[in-house]
Amino acid sequence: MPPYTLEIECTAYCRCGYCCNWEWGLRLPSAFPFYLGFSPSLMPVRLRTRKKGNREHQRLPFFCKWSPVIRFWTATTQNGQPYYGLTSNGSFPAQARPPLFSKLSLMNYQNLPARLLFFPWKLLPRHGTIAADTNYYPFGTRMFIPGYGWGEVEDRGGAIKGPHRIDLYHRSHKTALQWGRRKVQVLVIKPGQSRLDSMNIPRPVKSALKGLNWIRSLLF
Repeated sequence: MPPYTLEIECTAYCRCGYCCNWEWGLRLPSAFPFYLGFSPSLMPVRLRTRKKGNREHQRLPFFCKWSPVIRFWTATTQNGQPYYGLTSNGSFPAQARPPLFSKLSLMNYQNLPARLLFFPWKLLPRHGTIAADTNYYPFGTRMFIPGYGWGEVEDRGGAIKGPHRIDLYHRSHKTALQWGRRKVQVLVIKPGQSRLDSMNIPRPVKSALKGLNWIRSLLF
């Protein structure tokens, strides 16, 4: 199936506790299956049931394993499990970074000098993290969202159901609120699909075109 365009309702989220349903908690000794959960104001403090997370034995940063104060899931099916800020496929979320000479970059021209002089690693584009219903969009599905840029499905969401709803990751809660809720025409490319793959052309020509397309994607 070749890439296609579909009108999708795009909402926004960040890694804050309000968007991702987590709270800070004081981890008690392992003999006690509880933790002390508290809000940012430190009051009230509640004794909550602690559950073993599905990533307890994975290679995580030192502070995630041994810090007495960590984040815990709330109001989700993983309620009580440690929250490590990872997506459903185990990666860290990221906001889309458009190519240097793309329309989105030129619209935000005030950021270009700092990007060129002080942050050279930000010259390369980056796909943003998208939360979607993986029954319709499996992990690795790429999408182009007008006003946001290229993104890749790496996460799920409890309220993200059906093919006409996705959630876009933003670095801060402020930018997520600025995005709000929009219905836009989204280009969808599922894993293993591209226009070049569907064309009946010689393999060397196809490889050369893919290389040129990759170079173009770095700049425009």
